Amino acid sequence: MKSILAALLLLTTAAATFAPGKKGLLSIMPLHEKRAAHSATVLPDGRVLIVGGFRKGPDRHSQLYTATTEIFDPATYHFTYSGSLHTARCGQTSTLLPGGKEILITGGNNDRSHLASAELYDIASGKWTSLPDMHAGREGHQAILLNNGKVLIIGGTDDARDAVELYNPATRQFEKEAPAPVNCSGTALTLADGRILVAGGSDGHGPVRSAMTYDPKSGRFTQVGELSVVRYKTAAALLPDGRAILIGGSDNRDWNGKYNSTELFDPRTNSFSPGPQLNFQRFKLAHSIVTLANGDILVTGGNQNIERWHDGRFSVVAALDQPCYFSTAAPLPKGAILLAGGYGNDAQCIDKAWVYLP
Repeated sequence: MKSILAALLLLTTAAATFAPGKKGLLSIMPLHEKRAAHSATVLPDGRVLIVGGFRKGPDRHSQLYTATTEIFDPATYHFTYSGSLHTARCGQTSTLLPGGKEILITGGNNDRSHLASAELYDIASGKWTSLPDMHAGREGHQAILLNNGKVLIIGGTDDARDAVELYNPATRQFEKEAPAPVNCSGTALTLADGRILVAGGSDGHGPVRSAMTYDPKSGRFTQVGELSVVRYKTAAALLPDGRAILIGGSDNRDWNGKYNSTELFDPRTNSFSPGPQLNFQRFKLAHSIVTLANGDILVTGGNQNIERWHDGRFSVVAALDQPCYFSTAAPLPKGAILLAGGYGNDAQCIDKAWVYLP
């Protein structure tokens, strides 16, 4: 009887949350496991696949890596286990492939750094399949779906000669690509003209200012203007006018060098300029920003406060009960945003989850 009442209450809460005009932050039922540096991928039916991550051990210092996955259902606000990876990992990439039937997972780390392994998730069956290894082990890398259906895997290595490869869904193989001019373990996103911008990040020795673009048609990289400061553990999004914005991050002091600054990249001039200031310093937020339907940008990670970019400025719109680093944010149907996991200033991972309605 208690389980039935709990289920009815959960469904009632979910329905009420989407009432017209409803706004704000709602704490929901937690994940089944504490997780940080996991991935969150929106499935074609609106559910969200949560994959891997790490948590702290009983000593509060050691790291335990998980192979488990969970699916969040926005109809019930409930997380359900959905099979396990063949290799436990955190810091991986997760890419929905063309056709909407499979998700590609690449790299990351566990007790070993720079994993070369990759796996495919079959959405219909919920089963995982191991793929041939990538040409290089990677962590802190990026995976960008190209218009031709291939996936650009970039960065996360210590050698620029191995920095780039492509995944071909037709052959389920990884293909070597021409090397990048510099190490490119930076933030990457697709520009309106189809090029891929890669900016900042680390070269294996520390954060950098370098930036470049990749043209999928020619397979060539072009170095573009540098950032104003070294910047890594940042995030990026595309603005409605076609410019890209790099949000927060840190310098080589890491926790003591967090930024509240942003930078704008103009694809017409291939140059950077100062962007609007955040209200709070934040870093470790690469997977915790979401572009809303109207073009606004919601910044949920790297700090306790949630900020929203609108009309050229950031404003605080909500606050969590603690900062969340290496957390995830994923868009849900009807404009809601799922926030999940991460860790706070005490470096202890959490199983908490929220839904934010803009």
